[in-house]
Amino acid sequence: MRKTMSFLILLLAVSLLPGFELPVSQQPVLEDSNLISDFVRVDPDDSLPEPLSTKAWFWQDGNNLMIHFECEIDEKFAEGNYVDRDTNARADMLRIQLNTLPEEPFAYVFLAYPCGSLGDGVRRQDMSLDYKWDSQYSYQSSHTDSTWSLTFTIPLGSLRFKKGAPYNWKVILTRYHYAGAETFSSPYANTDHKQTYFDSMHAITLTQPIKRDSKIELRPYFVKSYDLINKTSSFDPDMLGLDIALTPTQQTRIKISFNPDFSDTPPDAAADIYNIDVPYFYEENRFFFTEDIDAFGVSRTAFNSRNINQPSFAYKGTGIIGKTKWGILGALDKEVTQGGYVLNRDDYYQVLSLISTISDFTFYNATVSRLNKGYYNHLYSGIYRYQIYKNMDICATVIGTIRQDDNATDTSVKKGYKADGTLSFYPGRFVFITSYNKTSKDIYADAGYLYYKDLQAYSVTSSWNSKPMYGFLKQANSFASVDGLDWFHEGGTDSELNYYGNLFLEFKPKLITTCFAQVGNVHDNWHRDHDHYSFGTSITLNRWNEFRPILNLIRSHTMVYALNDTYDCNSFYATMVGTLAKKYTYTLTWNLMDYGYPRENTIDYGGTPYTIHLDDRYSIINAKFQYMPSLQLSLTTGLSYSSYESQGAYADLGYYANLRYEFKRDWFIYAGFKSAQTQDEKPTSSDYLGHFTKDSASAYFKVSVSL
Repeated sequence: MRKTMSFLILLLAVSLLPGFELPVSQQPVLEDSNLISDFVRVDPDDSLPEPLSTKAWFWQDGNNLMIHFECEIDEKFAEGNYVDRDTNARADMLRIQLNTLPEEPFAYVFLAYPCGSLGDGVRRQDMSLDYKWDSQYSYQSSHTDSTWSLTFTIPLGSLRFKKGAPYNWKVILTRYHYAGAETFSSPYANTDHKQTYFDSMHAITLTQPIKRDSKIELRPYFVKSYDLINKTSSFDPDMLGLDIALTPTQQTRIKISFNPDFSDTPPDAAADIYNIDVPYFYEENRFFFTEDIDAFGVSRTAFNSRNINQPSFAYKGTGIIGKTKWGILGALDKEVTQGGYVLNRDDYYQVLSLISTISDFTFYNATVSRLNKGYYNHLYSGIYRYQIYKNMDICATVIGTIRQDDNATDTSVKKGYKADGTLSFYPGRFVFITSYNKTSKDIYADAGYLYYKDLQAYSVTSSWNSKPMYGFLKQANSFASVDGLDWFHEGGTDSELNYYGNLFLEFKPKLITTCFAQVGNVHDNWHRDHDHYSFGTSITLNRWNEFRPILNLIRSHTMVYALNDTYDCNSFYATMVGTLAKKYTYTLTWNLMDYGYPRENTIDYGGTPYTIHLDDRYSIINAKFQYMPSLQLSLTTGLSYSSYESQGAYADLGYYANLRYEFKRDWFIYAGFKSAQTQDEKPTSSDYLGHFTKDSASAYFKVSVSL
């Protein structure tokens, strides 16, 4: 009760703090009138004042917001190392969160590290951070043995805000100490408090009019590739492309791309795709589709950009009209044929979205379409969220689809739906969520990722976060859930019930351990009921920069879909990451799977026996090594390996190398190669590596400039 009253008093005090007007100057203004220095600890969440003095001064210099920090440091100050943009530098950090539309629950995020690495993004209403948004911000950083000095320069013309000075905005400042894993904030603001996080921000006023950026940015590129197997090079219209970025109004962004190129995108890592009932979900890693995609308010169920293979033309636009955000995305895919067969159709994809906020109501509305001659699939996605109380909200999601394909066996029009309802209650350190979902049989989301149909699901979950602890144990969290699932089919209903729980413990020597257990039942393709379970533990030692291991051990009795039966499985998962000499970083993962089924199995399908060979013990390895001597130059190499044996293939090997050089701001040179190989002969005593056949190998050179 006392803690609750203290929080309410603190929140009331923050809400009554008067905002201050920023001075206008081309020189630093370091006065008490534009100073913020009241930092308190929010992680651990005990509101203790920052023991090391942290001061921040604000002023406006034309179209730039300037913020100068003077931070007292000690021997634990962590400088970190160079990392790619929007990548954790594992160092001390300063963060600015700027809300230029105070009535909207969002904030621009700008990070600064002692090493100079960049990181920027947007904080969403659900408290998540989207680092796919990039700006032209910069900062100057230097430090002595006692003081870290840093000055942010944030260009304002490219941000979204209402026209006409004065501009009444909000801001939160954050300082992070890497050595003690402590976070300090001014003012006090905790993401656990949801909507009140944005309400507690400092108010600032800018009086000088801001000239919006209305420039047109052109980014042409040229790619030269070479097939290392066929010894042939290529130069055709596909090797040339152009990106166009427009800002026609203050709150509108448009990007058009002709023949977007993804040659510098690393290949997907090796994954355990051998015992799944639906196609494996690969995360999107192409910048055009990752940038601003969260602004459309659609889930991966409705739209998964990985369905777009290689677009010949793509465009994207986002903007704000009043209290409504809009977004549009379109892409025309290329047709790919081989041996007279169409491997990928030239479908057209389109997403249209409108997001409105009225008081405590937020409405997400979007349509997703995939079209071609004689084929269409349209989808409507609606998300309706209402903040009932400060610590309670309700959310409803509706998806409706219509589909027809003249080339399919069944050419009739298919109509389907998916409906979800979720009630969330988060008093204090507890979170309770209950949800229900119903999915029809004839729903089709060909532009998304949807494979489970004709079912209903319901769940109840609860979680708890402990108070800050100052002994050997620093923090404890727990989570528990009960999930029910009903699969409908012509013969009846298959009902499943699963129980899950975990316990998270963080100890003072930067040791984290998690224990979990799950038990329930599952049905196979013949509607037979099976019991399953799993339990395991995860251990993370986050103490050294050079070597940070993560170990996972899992024992399970799980469904093997190819055999329609459950078997024992032991899995071991290890990750090692580290930084060497501040310029070299590495990541190594190893996943070992050991199943209890026979390697050779005879399955009866309709009275006909089939022999199925399954590898019962295999490893999946991924490795990545990066050399980054500066923020402008990086060399990245990677390797993926799977020892899963199937149909004469004993292993799969892939490797790549990418060089990126930014010789001028936003002017890039890329070069690299990649190869995929299959092991067709096992290792012997005379040949320890066996024999590998190259499936593909290519090299590329790419130049991209900004005009």
